[in-house]
Amino acid sequence: MPRTPREGRRPDPDATERIPLPPTGHRDRYDDHDRYDDDRAGYAAHDRYDDHDPYDDDRAGYAAHDRYDDGGRYNDGDRAGGAGRSATPGPRRRRPRYGVRRVVALLALGLVAYLVAMIVVVAQVWGSVNRIDASPDVADRPVGARGANYLLVGTDSREALTEEQRGEFGTGFTEGHRADTVMLLHVPTFGEPTLVSLPRDSYVEIRDGGWNKLNAAHANGGPEQLVDTVERATGLPVDGYLEIGFGGFVDVVNGVGGVEMCLDEPIADEKAHIDLPAGCQELAGEQALGYVRMRYSDPRGDLGRVERQREFLAALVDKMLTPATVLVPWRLHEVGTATGSSLSLGEDTSMLEAGRMAWAMRQVAAGEGISVTVPTADPNYQTPVGSAVLWDEQRAGQLFSALRQGQPITVEP
Repeated sequence: MPRTPREGRRPDPDATERIPLPPTGHRDRYDDHDRYDDDRAGYAAHDRYDDHDPYDDDRAGYAAHDRYDDGGRYNDGDRAGGAGRSATPGPRRRRPRYGVRRVVALLALGLVAYLVAMIVVVAQVWGSVNRIDASPDVADRPVGARGANYLLVGTDSREALTEEQRGEFGTGFTEGHRADTVMLLHVPTFGEPTLVSLPRDSYVEIRDGGWNKLNAAHANGGPEQLVDTVERATGLPVDGYLEIGFGGFVDVVNGVGGVEMCLDEPIADEKAHIDLPAGCQELAGEQALGYVRMRYSDPRGDLGRVERQREFLAALVDKMLTPATVLVPWRLHEVGTATGSSLSLGEDTSMLEAGRMAWAMRQVAAGEGISVTVPTADPNYQTPVGSAVLWDEQRAGQLFSALRQGQPITVEP
């Protein structure tokens, strides 16, 4: 019998006192793990926090099994009267690794889609490039040179410019086209590429035209005669040809978002329509055009201009070939098609040769190549066709001979 509380206070329960339980079938609705011990009718109570057998129940001679046994984490309980624990873990079952396979499959599918997109974009860019005939139809073209040589030409063609742009950019309204920039890019089989500037006013011999300025060859005979004249003057075969006009140049520079140039001192040239402060700055298309064409405010004239042209062209190509451009399909399409439609390649210039040109220019921009101007004897040589640039025959011959034979360049940049 329970003890009668004294003075309204209930004493501590007798250790032998049993707490009444609810009728069978009405156990505590929160009791799902045998949270309360029950020693009635020969049942043995077990600890609800038993790490190995959290839900052991061997009532009425039945051995309970762990419902979470997926690899031996919770072992079956096999106690006799609640006194024993099984020492042998249950059989392990391997879970299927569908998650890893699914991830690998998705990655492979994404890679294939990316490669297909890049192939399509490259094909579209290549298809947007203009083609011109730049191969001289003559029998005495030079042969036997080591490496490959590419002629890079910037013309003063204003065909792609409106009258408003011609006035804004200071290009004038002269019709036709002349070679405003001429560079020879030599790519050896092994070693560093060499970029050689050939001043447009160089005094050279033109086939069936006598002695004249280099740009007259392009004006009178187009790309074919210009290539022939360069080959005769240098003794090097031209393997590829690339040409761009004023309008295309502006479009390309604007397409890449401008090109950064660092100026040691301010530059102002009224005829080129530029007024640039000293320091590093982004040049937009029209500013870049004035920068590479300016010569009247440069004390070195045409020689100073060709140095700026080489410097700017290398920086332009370097920005065009950044991973953010060439590895992103939509960005490559945007820049590539804008550039391709502004360029003209020789009909015999392949995609592989165009790629070699671009990569060699990037090497020059990174300082891994040589950039020089053809050695000159007189930058203001008076001729029947006006003031011209006279080459130093001996040093120029040494330069082109070294390129032809794959020897080190000894000419100072």
